[in-house]
Amino acid sequence: MSSCEMLVVLRPDYEDDQVEKFFPAPRVVPEEPFTLTIIDNGKPKAKQLLTEVASRMRDRFPIASVEVVSKASAGKPLEADVAQSVAARSRMVITGIGD
Repeated sequence: MSSCEMLVVLRPDYEDDQVEKFFPAPRVVPEEPFTLTIIDNGKPKAKQLLTEVASRMRDRFPIASVEVVSKASAGKPLEADVAQSVAARSRMVITGIGD
């Protein structure tokens, strides 16, 4: 299992040659298999992008299952009862956009 890696974030709209490096806070890698949930916001390619991220995470974490939760639209928040249900059964949750 991986502990902590350096991440370099590149922004295509940022023109300075200087790229700051940062180190994420230490994380505890779960040892027991767990459920990963991805939240599809309905934007184009969001589900495909997040599903690919989840697939690659299987190499680094003991993921037992991946669940997909879809929002009604990108402009609306996840319903509170759905969020509580996701929190109760998931060890990790990934959400994002895919324009």
